[in-house]
Amino acid sequence: MQDTYSRRNFLRLSAALLAGGAAVMTGAPERALGMGTISGRGEPGGLAPISFVKGFCSFCQARCTYQAQVRNGMVESFIGEKDNRWTGGSMCPKGLSVIELINSPYRLTEPMLRQPDGSWKRISYEEAVRITASKVRECLEKHGSKAGDRMALTMPLWDSRESELAAEMTLHLAGCVHMMPPGETCTSTASNMLTSLTGTGNCTTTVNELCNAHTVVLWGANINDLYPPYTRWLEMAKARGVKLVYIDPRRTRTSLWCTTQLQPLPGTDGALALGAIRYVFEHGAFDETKARALITDLDKLREDAAPYTPEKVQEITGVPADEAVAFYAALAESPRTILWLGGALSRYTNGIQTVRALIFLQALTDNIFGSGRGIMTMQSGKPGGDDEFVDALLGPLDKAKMNFRRLRMAMEKGNIDVLFLNCSYRRYPDCDNVRKAIEKVPFVVHRGFFMTEETEASDLFIPAVFSPESQGSGYGNEKQVVWREKIVEAPGSCVPDWQFYRDLGIALFGDRYPGFKDPADLYERFVSIVPSWKGMTLDRLRKSPDGLVWPIYEPNGEEHLGNVFRDGKLLTPEGTMTVQDRVFGRIKWTYPKGSPLGKERDEKYPLVLTQGKVLWHWQQTLTNFSRELAQYTEGRFVSINPETAAKYKLAQGEKVLIETFVGSLEAWVDIRPEIIPGVIFTPSHCTASSPLEQNRSPHINTILPNYWDRISCQHNGVGCALRKIDAQPKA
Repeated sequence: MQDTYSRRNFLRLSAALLAGGAAVMTGAPERALGMGTISGRGEPGGLAPISFVKGFCSFCQARCTYQAQVRNGMVESFIGEKDNRWTGGSMCPKGLSVIELINSPYRLTEPMLRQPDGSWKRISYEEAVRITASKVRECLEKHGSKAGDRMALTMPLWDSRESELAAEMTLHLAGCVHMMPPGETCTSTASNMLTSLTGTGNCTTTVNELCNAHTVVLWGANINDLYPPYTRWLEMAKARGVKLVYIDPRRTRTSLWCTTQLQPLPGTDGALALGAIRYVFEHGAFDETKARALITDLDKLREDAAPYTPEKVQEITGVPADEAVAFYAALAESPRTILWLGGALSRYTNGIQTVRALIFLQALTDNIFGSGRGIMTMQSGKPGGDDEFVDALLGPLDKAKMNFRRLRMAMEKGNIDVLFLNCSYRRYPDCDNVRKAIEKVPFVVHRGFFMTEETEASDLFIPAVFSPESQGSGYGNEKQVVWREKIVEAPGSCVPDWQFYRDLGIALFGDRYPGFKDPADLYERFVSIVPSWKGMTLDRLRKSPDGLVWPIYEPNGEEHLGNVFRDGKLLTPEGTMTVQDRVFGRIKWTYPKGSPLGKERDEKYPLVLTQGKVLWHWQQTLTNFSRELAQYTEGRFVSINPETAAKYKLAQGEKVLIETFVGSLEAWVDIRPEIIPGVIFTPSHCTASSPLEQNRSPHINTILPNYWDRISCQHNGVGCALRKIDAQPKA
């Protein structure tokens, strides 16, 4: 597979991206359906002066900042902000691809309205706002006080944090609170369990504290592929003698930095964690006074972990007992441990109990408070204050929010009239049936960039802007808030989300909507109202190369880095955590639903399916339209161990069908020893709507069942099979 990490390849890719961006910017042929030339911009090159404008990447929560090099109104390059303390000025291929994507020949730049015969008609932006307002007004008039429950919005809103605020205010005035958080597909379980047990849903420490730890456990956190700029922290920690332990069924680029790796079977992490808790109890490797002060029913934790002997752990996880014991002993002996939870832990139906066990493991071993201790997560750095701000302006709206699982059921029953589809519905399992549910909604608005499955599912398409085309703030994994100026003009009728939802709010509610001029205006109003933002002034934000870490309560207050528990106490109401939860009960581990390892196994589907991001791509949509990134990807591959290949008589490059009881899709076989036997891995990003062959494949979620726990949906761990397709092996 052409996905090998090396400095030479990385530099080659970066150069190709910059060259590719310039090549695309020379213009594209006229296209139908609003895909026209990117007009109103100058040509690249020439002797025009170069200007530098501050910006940040909106993809992951590493939240890289940069100086955009602009000439003739066009972005020529991104230069990473060298004074960014989090990234050191580095950027990854995904972020650099925005230079090309801004000027993509595939980009849709005009609003389009679906016609009765299924065709599209170009309309103006003003008409798009009027049509949307009329549909929302119809819902309000027809359903009165219950109308808000018949509307919903899917997030994230891509261009800025102010866009989320603008949308929330519009929906709030309509009596709607149903804004679907994107974390349901990645980190909601970890965030909710941290909130329940510690009082904060964010990381309990900042990444710089890795260097102050004795041991760092990357539990499913594939830093090198998902947060490439954060690799520097692994390098610095390792240079200071920190032991790096990696837990993942696959060996990845992250493995190269780590002292030790354990490779448990997918979905068995909870059993491995409970084995560690048992070991700590058995060997007395904890301070009982501190543990009892923190965990109110400590004896119940001991009881729940008791069955997980090293032999039992080996039986469940596949990790040899001696390797598990060596890992447990290292944890027990470590005076300072940071646990970094990967998003995959939240992608199983047993994720709640797994994450609870890991949090209790940190609490038991006195690794919650202090420097070099804590728990980190992926993609969960959102600061607080949004609801506080909206309630202060518009009054509280005391309604229960529904998650996407309930939204899907509501759509299937015909109980949703208006859907603002801002993100990919393909992020959810069983996505073909999610599409069918969306088709039952009378009016669907999609804000996007390309002709994707979401565009095809909508009644009205309104083109959005890429991050350099709008001013605004964004937040990162360290709860840092960064600012971006508008760098270039957006083409055609593309508008930022904040503008659309502001204009819609004013069209619907007039002076009741808190009008604002631009994101800077809204940001300053926000800071003036929310106490925890008082010190995060726009002036300070604009001057900072890497943003300000929330919260800062005083106008000239200092940032607080490191452990969030400044007083050595949890932020829960009681200042303690409890094993016996009124909703989730005790820690009772089970296999994930549909796992071929558990009692629900189906002999027709003996392999364990896993999926995930790769270095070159970010999930389902945007980067699939990058020609330059496409040259580094090879479509729908399925990685398997040589033992698995031999057992099923599969050869490198052969075409197969990945089959589940839901459906199947075609892939080519990539045999590599880095993945354990009996498990497959396939990338998450591929999409059927990509114009580039290398990225074109039905999304993997088309063949995943609609499995959820109380919080998140399941993307990994179900049973699957590989069946040969009669074709010549790939060269």
